[in-house]
Amino acid sequence: MKERCHRCYTILTSEDKHHYGIACEACECDMKWEDHERDQPIKSAYWRWRAICFCVRWVRFSAAGYRSLRLYLMPRPVAAARPKLQNDRRE
Repeated sequence: MKERCHRCYTILTSEDKHHYGIACEACECDMKWEDHERDQPIKSAYWRWRAICFCVRWVRFSAAGYRSLRLYLMPRPVAAARPKLQNDRRE
C-alpha cells in the first residue's frame, strides 16, 4: 500500500517520506507557516495591520492625486473665459 500525504492525499515518494515525514513538501511548508502564525500572533497581527494601513493610505492618496489632477485640468477653460467676461463688463 502506498503512503499518502495526510493533508492533500498525494502519493509520497521515499524521498518525501525521508525529508518531510507524513506530508508532501507543499503541505509541510504550509504547516510550518501555520505554526509560525500561531506561535507569534502579536507579531503577525502587527504586520497585517501595517499592510492594511498601507493599502488604505495608497487608495486614499491615489484618489486624492486623481482628484487634484482632475481639478488642475478643469480650471483652464474657466480661467480662459473669465477675461472675456471682465472685458464685456467694462465696455
